[in-house]
Amino acid sequence: MELLYYLYEEPVSIHLGTWLSYGDVVVPYGLSLDALAMTVIVPVGIVTLCVLAYALDYMAHDPNRNRFYVILSVFAVFMTILVVSDNYLMLFIGWEFVGVVSYLLISFWSTRITAMKSALSAILLNRMGDAFFVIALGLMLIYYHAVDFDTIALVSPYMSTTLLNGLALLLLLAATAKSAQLGLHAWLLQAMEGPTPVSALLHAATMVCAGVYVLVRSYVILEYAPTLLLVICWLGGITTLVSGLIAVVTNDIKRVIALSTMSQLSIMVLAIGISAYDLAIYHLYCHAFFKALLFMGAGSVIHSFVAESQDMRKYGGLIHYLPATYTAILIASLSLMAIPGLTGYYSKDVIIESLYGSYTLSGYVLYYVAVASATLTSLYSLRLLYLTFLGVPSTNKASYSHVHESLGMLAPMAVLVVYSVYLGYARDSVIGHYALTLPANNGFIETEFTLPAYVKLLPLILGLTLSTVLVYTYECAYQLNRSMAYDYLNNRLYYEQLLNNAVLRGTLEWAGWLNRYVDQGLLKVLGPTGVSRAITYLNAIIVVNVLYLFLLRALPSVGP
Repeated sequence: MELLYYLYEEPVSIHLGTWLSYGDVVVPYGLSLDALAMTVIVPVGIVTLCVLAYALDYMAHDPNRNRFYVILSVFAVFMTILVVSDNYLMLFIGWEFVGVVSYLLISFWSTRITAMKSALSAILLNRMGDAFFVIALGLMLIYYHAVDFDTIALVSPYMSTTLLNGLALLLLLAATAKSAQLGLHAWLLQAMEGPTPVSALLHAATMVCAGVYVLVRSYVILEYAPTLLLVICWLGGITTLVSGLIAVVTNDIKRVIALSTMSQLSIMVLAIGISAYDLAIYHLYCHAFFKALLFMGAGSVIHSFVAESQDMRKYGGLIHYLPATYTAILIASLSLMAIPGLTGYYSKDVIIESLYGSYTLSGYVLYYVAVASATLTSLYSLRLLYLTFLGVPSTNKASYSHVHESLGMLAPMAVLVVYSVYLGYARDSVIGHYALTLPANNGFIETEFTLPAYVKLLPLILGLTLSTVLVYTYECAYQLNRSMAYDYLNNRLYYEQLLNNAVLRGTLEWAGWLNRYVDQGLLKVLGPTGVSRAITYLNAIIVVNVLYLFLLRALPSVGP
């Protein structure tokens, strides 16, 4: 009966007026509360509230804390606009402002040069994605004469496949930048320079999920662009594996959690690639809570250290000093590792199983890629727990004498602990809330009842086995030689160096050449400078000629 209730639930649209009316193109200004918007707004609202409460204590001694709270609240407003808008143009306004406000939040400690550089990196890479979004909007206006979701959903089945593939590609590129998929992901790790409440809000529950939300919102376009669905699937698979490999050798506690965010977003993208949009949104819904909890726990550790170091190798033995924080991070990590009975298990494992259950060659291959990623998730989660809480203390006694927990930070973390444990049990109602509004929504039912047991248990078995090997290595046989592979992964595949040297330097030199010879040269000669000089010289010539004629007439002619 509960599922039938969701099936007949009507979306609510609030029409606030017409924003733009040009011929037959009408852009409404309104809000839409359908099943998808309601499902996404719940984690956004709850996590935002918890992060704001957490920030009250975390930023209590910052001289500019009031400005921080205002910017964080403005971010929440524009994220809400992004989720509940009823057309792509209003969604783009929320999308754009979320990017701008994230720049202000990442660069909040503006006296630090690394924070400013990180914020610039974030906004520039996001602007690249935004440019593709703008082109997609232009194509919608040209070919659909509309930007509202309902019209595009109704007309898309009758549009050309080439156009739909183009639109899907542009929206995928926009989502790649916002959701930090491979290629436009470099900004996510650098964004960890901002205050921890920023990481907990932007990079767990809201901003990075916007790309996944837009792809799911555009499911009608993607369903009729099967080539791009395959591309989306492989992009998600490669990203989740690469991010897991990098996380295993990363030592910055916030960057490890950021890489796990990138990995989990890729799992959502994998679900979109096999048309399991309901599972993608369900994982977004569940992931937001335990990932925000992980960031908050990391913030509690960093905040309690005098030096505020983020290097896990400088921690160790903190279980005795921060027991509540350890409990929170343990529960969030186990949920992230998809241990049965916790929230992450219900949303993550069903996506991995559905890859196998898609019964396609790509599905089979990507199933094993996702299993490898899930195993790596267990490894780096346990490594974080071991180095931070369970290992031998690695810093001086004075630092440990100041380590403490704050009740103001633990209270919102306690709320998220409850969600990280119990939210998975709401699977049927959450998927039912959204899935039954989709045309193809029964994939998870087939996956649930037809796959053999070993396919379902493989991620769990591998994760637990290799985690045990990791603990044994740290405790009994920690004599690892640094290999080329370690350096390669520790430098994040040298992607930033490659991007700087092969792309950005050449682009900047080309831009400088264009500026010198085109902007400041040709265009000025043909434009304002040339025109003003022409007018000046033309006036002078006219004046001289008029004077000459006047003198010729005024002076008497002189004969021979």
